Amino acid sequence: MKHLHFIVIILGGLLFLTVSCKDTMTYADYLKAEEKAIDLFIESNNLTILKSFPAGRTFEEDEFYKDPTTGVYFNVISYGDTTRNLQWKEEVYVRFSGLHYFNTDDTTRYTNSYSTPEEIVYIGPVNSSTKSNYATPGWVVPLSYVGHTGKVKMIIPFNMGSSYDQSKYEPTYYDMVQYRFENQY
Repeated sequence: MKHLHFIVIILGGLLFLTVSCKDTMTYADYLKAEEKAIDLFIESNNLTILKSFPAGRTFEEDEFYKDPTTGVYFNVISYGDTTRNLQWKEEVYVRFSGLHYFNTDDTTRYTNSYSTPEEIVYIGPVNSSTKSNYATPGWVVPLSYVGHTGKVKMIIPFNMGSSYDQSKYEPTYYDMVQYRFENQY
C-alpha cells in the first residue's frame, strides 16, 4: 500500500512538471513568434521589404530596407544634413513618435516629443562588441545613412530594442525617429 501511494505521488509530480514545462516558451519560440508577428505586420500594412538599399536613395512610403546584419527594418523619410559624417563619441539626440508594440493588445502610441530626448553616444555601428553600449541598439542602424535632423520609420526586433523590449520579447514599430547631432557644424 505504501508503495502504491509513493508511485501515485511520483506520477503526480511528473505530470505536474510535464504540464508546467509545456507553458514555458524558449528563446527560439519567442524568435519564431516575433518573425510571425513582423511578417503579419508587414502584410497587414502592405509594406514592401527591400533586399538592398535603394540605389537612388529614395524610398516609397511603404518601402522598408531590412538591414541584413541586425534584422532592423527602416524607411528613410528625410536624410537630413549628410554633408558631415557622424564622429566617434558624438552625442546624438533621438526623438520618436508613434512607438507601437504591435505584437500585444496595447494600442497606445508612445512618444517622447514633449519630454527630454533620448541620448546616444555614438561609438560606431551596431555589432556584437558595441550593441550592449546602446540603450536601444536598433536606433543606431540608420545612422550610417542619415545625417543631422534625419528622420526614419522603423521596425525593430526585440533583440535590437530597449531593455524593456528585450525583457518582454516585444518587437516595436516607430512612425518617426528623428536624429539631432550635437556637433552639427
